[in-house]
Amino acid sequence: MITNKNLKRCSQQVFTYSAQYQAPFYGREKSIIEMQNKTAELKSGEVLIISQPLGTGKTFLVNHMIAEERIGVPRSSSFLTAKAVAENSELMKQYPGDILIVDEVDIKTKYENLIGGMNHLQEYLDNSGKKAIVIGDFSLKDPKLSSCLRNQQTLFEFEQIDRDFLCGVLNQRFQYFMKEYIDADFCLETVIDPELINYLSPAWMKMVNSFRGVFSLLQSVVNSDKYIRHNNDKAYLELSMFKEYLADDDALDLDEEIQYEFLNVLREYLKSEFPKGAGITRGFTTDELYQLAQMGEIDIEYDNFADDILYPLAVSDLLISTGIPTYDDNNDQFVRRPAPFVPSLKLLLSVS
Repeated sequence: MITNKNLKRCSQQVFTYSAQYQAPFYGREKSIIEMQNKTAELKSGEVLIISQPLGTGKTFLVNHMIAEERIGVPRSSSFLTAKAVAENSELMKQYPGDILIVDEVDIKTKYENLIGGMNHLQEYLDNSGKKAIVIGDFSLKDPKLSSCLRNQQTLFEFEQIDRDFLCGVLNQRFQYFMKEYIDADFCLETVIDPELINYLSPAWMKMVNSFRGVFSLLQSVVNSDKYIRHNNDKAYLELSMFKEYLADDDALDLDEEIQYEFLNVLREYLKSEFPKGAGITRGFTTDELYQLAQMGEIDIEYDNFADDILYPLAVSDLLISTGIPTYDDNNDQFVRRPAPFVPSLKLLLSVS
């Protein structure tokens, strides 16, 4: 039997979402096969693109392929980054093997570094005849950025985090990290409320759902003595714990009162129109959310709405952008988190 004390002791491992703990690799059989085949077929100067949302396991997949010797990249290889390549192109010459790996081509990196890094990479591939694997979020779909790399292959198979996938990962981690505490007939539902699992993996969110978002939330609740006490009671994570935790969460990284005003309007709208997320089939456009702000008598001009309200809510993990980050020539800025938006797990649970 897994007790509260056991779960708290192992929570950082079971719910890890970084390289701090080496978690076992799960699933993605289709991704593995496609990546192995396409990497083997890469010609000189060609690039394999892996473009998926942050926190969904792209780097973990590539590390797994290297560790299992499924692709021709030396095990000792440390990944390059777009920023590092932009600032020092000589780093590519020191990279071992014929296939370079460039990571973090995503919204965390300044746009000039993304462009500079990809231009330097293409120039190096032209001169060296080597190949590359480039890992990033939907920024890689931006036409201006993607056009820097002329000879591309794309990894199309990348299993999304739906309910079955999440259950498989969680079950494997409990079996791996807590094997001394579980019985032979261990079942995930004896530790986690099935309704909670449904909330953590809504069908409408699977394209942008992330292990980072799910596991950081699980860690936060388990580590709180208010919800999981350090005792020998049987561990069981209930949906009500997470609702209460998020309802009491005052640590929102919002700076302006108007952002809180809109958040309250949005919460009431979701609660009345989309209870438990039911009915959400796509994201909300900027126009739809601005109309909601007007109905709530939020005093803000349309031209300022995205930057002053939607972007801060996205940065605070209340809204999740499902659009393609692009460079806006008219405003001379990189639109990092464009519409449409879906409510995050954090927001959805807080209003349920």
